[in-house]
Amino acid sequence: MLRIAVCDDEQLYLDKTRAMLEQYAAKHDVEITAEAFVNSSALLDSIEAGERCDIYLLDIYMPGVSGMSVATELRSRGVRSPIIFLTSSTEHAVEAFGVDATHYLLKPYTQQNLFAAMDKAMQSISSHVEESIVLKIDGEYRIIPVDGILYCEAAANYQRLRMKDGAELLVRITASELYDLLEGFGCFHRCGRAYILNLNHVTKVTADSAVLKSCAELPLPRSTVAGLRSAYFDHFN
Repeated sequence: MLRIAVCDDEQLYLDKTRAMLEQYAAKHDVEITAEAFVNSSALLDSIEAGERCDIYLLDIYMPGVSGMSVATELRSRGVRSPIIFLTSSTEHAVEAFGVDATHYLLKPYTQQNLFAAMDKAMQSISSHVEESIVLKIDGEYRIIPVDGILYCEAAANYQRLRMKDGAELLVRITASELYDLLEGFGCFHRCGRAYILNLNHVTKVTADSAVLKSCAELPLPRSTVAGLRSAYFDHFN
């Protein structure tokens, strides 16, 4: 199921867009859930809480924080989800390319306009599938970009994914099953039973720890350090 965030301070456009998205889902036989945000502050709160959507439809002109600022915040957190801007002016068209926007819809837009924008967003998602894994989180299937994973930590019957943007995702899966999904990307190394590290985010390996670019330092069993050093050297050479 695709999660789509629609943020617009005009209730008329909010309702209209959600109705069009339901029609798009029916026509293309895809399951979606469209989450409505009547102001950017509510959407920012959800982003801060670690919630992620597969596609974002953002009104640019909103009281307080603009849709462009929300897009900038998403990109700064490493969120690569397609962004479709909804606006009444072309003034920010160039700026939209700076945040890698998928489309720029001028109000009042038609169903045909929105469907074309959604087609581009869906193509963008498909192009990133090979760089992502799909995991079931909180009862929903989520597309997780692998470059956003710092490391995975075993927690009883779950795995805790620590993300580059600060989010923590809890997945009911074994460490072996998760490693099977990640191993093929070539940048992950399993350190004993506790951790699966993304080598792209490791800056140093000490005698008993791994230091990440985020400055976090993970204590490791000494028995796993030699294997990590070897994998780290091989990965970057």
